[in-house]
Amino acid sequence: MTAAPDVAVVELGAESSAPGVQEALDRANTGLAAARDALVAAGVDPADVRTSQTSTWTEQRDDGPRTTARLTLRATVRDVAACGEIVRAALDAAGPVARLDSTSLAVGDPGPLAVAARDAAFADARSRAEQYARLAGRSLGPVVEVREDVGGPGPAPRLMAAKAASDALVVEPGTQEVRASVTVRWELAD
Repeated sequence: MTAAPDVAVVELGAESSAPGVQEALDRANTGLAAARDALVAAGVDPADVRTSQTSTWTEQRDDGPRTTARLTLRATVRDVAACGEIVRAALDAAGPVARLDSTSLAVGDPGPLAVAARDAAFADARSRAEQYARLAGRSLGPVVEVREDVGGPGPAPRLMAAKAASDALVVEPGTQEVRASVTVRWELAD
């Protein structure tokens, strides 16, 4: 069963290097706060924005130590059609410290697809079992065992690279698939 993704999960961050830890953190934090504000201003629910990573590291250079601060947010964008514009606005707001780590697309509620996939898998198993029973000159008896292996969604579409002059990043949602595999054993009736 397939469906068009209706949710985008975006990982974006801010990274800054400076001679001191506090300066690097302040720059990254200012950029990330601007990106978060831009996400919310574009309609992303604040409850759908959370911190996903924070880190600092120091490198020794010829001109002295430099500390890099990296802060990352994960945002769930529920308007896939506007995702490119929303991401571009957040990156623009963060300025030169902005980083885009990933964007993946998903079906927000795969439950109905999973139900339909199980229905189709069971119907296929029954059809095959009835054929084999007929070939053996028998009919199907009661079900003895049912085992299920539900597959996850197909490959997640990714955010496509953007041209520098573009107003928005290109997002191609494509479709995602939910699969169900079922093994059903029946007794054969006389």
